[in-house]
Parts: sequence; C-alpha cells; structure tokens
Amino acid sequence: MGLGPYLTYNGMDYECIMCERTFVSLDALYDHCRQTLRHEWCERCRRVFVSKSSKISHLRTSNRHHFCPSCPKPRDFESREELEDHLVDNHHVCLDCNIHHGYAGQLQEHVVTQHHLCTLCDRYFSNENNLRMHQQSHQARTMECYGCYRTFRSLSGMFIHLEAENCPSSTTEEEVDNIAREFYQSWKYRISEDGGWLYKCPSCDKEFSKLSALYQHAEDVPMCSSLVSGHGCLAKLEQFMARIIPVQHTQDTDAPFHQIDAP
Repeated sequence: MGLGPYLTYNGMDYECIMCERTFVSLDALYDHCRQTLRHEWCERCRRVFVSKSSKISHLRTSNRHHFCPSCPKPRDFESREELEDHLVDNHHVCLDCNIHHGYAGQLQEHVVTQHHLCTLCDRYFSNENNLRMHQQSHQARTMECYGCYRTFRSLSGMFIHLEAENCPSSTTEEEVDNIAREFYQSWKYRISEDGGWLYKCPSCDKEFSKLSALYQHAEDVPMCSSLVSGHGCLAKLEQFMARIIPVQHTQDTDAPFHQIDAP
C-alpha cells in the first residue's frame, strides 16, 4: 500500500507534508498521523485526509469500508461478504428482498417459502415444485417393496418398481392395475376410457396412465397430498395392496402371486 499524497519517504526519513515533520521510521510516522489534530486519518487504509468531510467521502466510496445500516453504532466491515454475513446472522435480513425479520426462524421460513431453499443442503430452487422434488433425495429409504427386500423413498417409487416387472415376486403391471381396480373405492380414482380405463386424481381430476404416476402426483402436490395420508382413498388402497401382495424374499415361482381379499 502506497503512502498517499501527503506522506512521503526520501530514502532516509518519512515525512508528513501537511505538518512538515519528519520521522525515522514508518511506525513513528503512523503514530503521528493517529495522534495529530491537524488532519484526518484512516487506520485501515493508512491514508491521510485534509478534512473530516474528505474522510467521510472516502468511507462512503471505498471498497474497503462497508458500514452496517442496521446497527445503532455504525460498524465497519472490510468486505461486502463480511457485511452480508453480519446482516443475515445478526439482523436476520433477506439480502434478495432487503427485508428484516425479528429472529432467525422467521428469516428461514421466508427463504424456504419465498426463495425455495432446501434447509438440508442449502440449495435454492426456481420454484416450489422443484424444491419438493429435490427434497425426496433426502428422504430415507423406509418403504419396503411388497414382494422383495428392496426399499424406496416413497410409495410411488415402490409402485414404479412393481410396474417395471423387475421385482423378484414376478409382479406385473397388469396385476397391479387389477388389484387397484378391485379395491372398493376404485370409483374415486379411475375412469373408463375407450374400453379401457385411466387413473385420475380425486382432488384435481388430473389423469394418469399408471398408478405410480397418480401416487407421485399426490406426493408432490400439496392440495392433493391428503389422498395418501390418514383416511385418504390412496392411503387405504396402499394398505389393501400390502395385504394382497405377499412378501416373497426368495425366487419362489411356485407360490401364488396373491389371493384377493374381500373389501
């Protein structure tokens, strides 16, 4: 860092031009600048200013000074990053919206709902649906397949596995559809279509060709999520299918696939 326009070094002595005083060392020169009342001094930048107003102008425009606008007593930070960390940690400010919150929990709620933040990995997403889809990657694999030991993060993932006909239980997509059709509440989630039939969401009437797609929709869309919990028809269908499809942990091709229970 240079000495600036008012401090010089002639090869032997350091001089404060404004005070016309020389010093044998740089430390002695800086001590003088800190103590004198004849000019202003910026300790961080090691610069002399001819007046208080010129120093204030320097503090406002320098990229080495960043003042917190929220502290009662102004605090000066060396970088913009340090100031932003301070605003978030101490004043709970959303930097994108420039909105102050009363406490850290309010700020977190704001960034989750307004900026779609995943609190588990601190990643932001463009919309709420992308956030929900991403959050599934953090779910534990606790959903065990009805026909094998394989586990999944969701019901829809397990049904995709069964419909793909790769399960050791030899389950087929047709058998999954037949069980869903035989359930006594099937009228709520299926419709006839040119001699065949489709699945539909009872909440929003959106149509799907596969049962797994219907479950995935209910898991991802908040307004339809009640279908897969409590007394929702898809929650009851899942319980019905769990009773019917036997848990076959070995490749027992002689065992019957299922025995349909009465509703």
